[in-house]
Order: sequence, then C-alpha cells, then structure tokens
Amino acid sequence: MFGRNDKLEVDSIIGKEAEFKGTVKGKGSIRIEGKVEGKIDIGGKVLMHQDAVIKADIKAGSLTIGCKVEGNIDCQGRVELLPSGALKGNVRASDLTIAEGAFFDGQCKMVPSSGSGLSE
Repeated sequence: MFGRNDKLEVDSIIGKEAEFKGTVKGKGSIRIEGKVEGKIDIGGKVLMHQDAVIKADIKAGSLTIGCKVEGNIDCQGRVELLPSGALKGNVRASDLTIAEGAFFDGQCKMVPSSGSGLSE
C-alpha cells in the first residue's frame, strides 16, 4: 500500500509514532501514518496509511483511506476506501470508490465536481 519507496509527493507527514490532537490544516498534501484526533482540513490530497488511527472530521481535496477512520468527510474530489480501510461516518464527495474488503458504515451524498457543469 503506500510504502516508503512510493513516489507519492506530500508536503507533510505525521509519522507512525506521532499522535496529534487538534486541527491539522494546510493547503498542500499530507500523509498520515500515526494517530490524529480532532479535525483535518487539507486543500490537497490526504493519504492515510493502514497503520494510522483517525478520529476526526475531514475536509480535503481528495482522500485515500487505508486505515480505520471515525468521522465525517467533506471532499471536493475523490474519496477512495482501500481494502484495508474502514470508515464509520458520512461522506460528501464528487466520487466515492470502495474496494472489495473495505468497510463503510454511514451515508454518502454525491456532489458534482467543479468541472461537471452540474449544480447542487
């Protein structure tokens, strides 16, 4: 899944041994391998490693979930739930992909992407 050698460019990393409580905010992208509790507000991509533990409401440009997440998601683009991912919370996104083996407990509201020409 996202190994250290993957060429995924990220601006910030919350490492495997790190624990963060509060609001994580930024415009770029972030990779989370540790524990986050609170809120995540990232303008770019959020990558959640399978070892991460997330209890947070999340607002992001796009989101890839490979871990356990408890919280609601508001995403401008795609939310991808990988086979190792589990999400308990509601999703608002333009695209939701749930891989075989992933777990999702919540509701989903699909919203038009900015380039679709559709309005809410």
